[in-house]
Amino acid sequence: MGKEDDVLAGIGLIYEAVLDAKFWQKALTTLADIMGTAHIGLCAMDRRAKTFDSIVPRTDPDWDARYKQYWAFHNPLWTLSTKRPANETYFLDDLIAREDFAATPVYNEWWRPAGYGLGNMAANLHVSDGASALIFVVNAPGDDHITSGQAHIFKAALPHVIRAVRIHRELRIRDLDLDTAPDRLENTDLGVMLVDRSARVLFANKRARALLCSGGGLRLRTGRLEAADGSDVLKSLIASCDWKLCAPQGPGGEIAIRRGKRQPMRVTVTPLRARGNVPELPWLGVQLPVAMVTISNPATQKWLN
Repeated sequence: MGKEDDVLAGIGLIYEAVLDAKFWQKALTTLADIMGTAHIGLCAMDRRAKTFDSIVPRTDPDWDARYKQYWAFHNPLWTLSTKRPANETYFLDDLIAREDFAATPVYNEWWRPAGYGLGNMAANLHVSDGASALIFVVNAPGDDHITSGQAHIFKAALPHVIRAVRIHRELRIRDLDLDTAPDRLENTDLGVMLVDRSARVLFANKRARALLCSGGGLRLRTGRLEAADGSDVLKSLIASCDWKLCAPQGPGGEIAIRRGKRQPMRVTVTPLRARGNVPELPWLGVQLPVAMVTISNPATQKWLN
């Protein structure tokens, strides 16, 4: 089997991972073996929510845990990498001078002890306000330059990783009940939003967008939905829709949000049910809705009309 055949086999595993997440580790390991690099990974950070996740199959689990708990949020490369456009490859030298990075605490206390060198190549899969996801490869210490052959293989695999992420998200959205498909919700008479487990709004139809812009009842803070009166009840109802949690009162519910002298806003939180078993990929920054938030107040509908 030649090098090109090996690359094609690795790309094939990437597409298998779209439907079966366990293949991501195998696909990444295969690509790393073909490239002859020490480490490879997919990771995502949300600086607003202070969350970080990754899949790094060739990194020691203990060192990976330390990075997730602390060093990810103290690594200057993350902030610098967000200045690069999505889908474009870049090297360590494009972000920071090597001698400057080698002088940082993260390099001396985590990076090098974990077996990471200065030969580093990456590409952002997506970049948004406060959040980003990327794929990277790093050579071992002493092997401090990415070769042209390594760069060629990385660039050949990159568009397939990007496509796999997009396909995964589309399949997962379609795997939800058909009645919650965004294209069917856009022109309903109700204000409807799809949110993830942290209350981040992933979709809002035109009535919901108008309502959010009105400044009454509901608001967005760092992209997350909350009651304008500061109550945590709405967040709790949304969090209860996370299938990983066992909410004492069951998932979802209905609340009335006060709005001064106006009639209270009636908000219903409904868990979304998946028909299949397509998993989430948090290390790719793939955010999936767990609940539908519906605003069904006659006075609100009249105002919106």
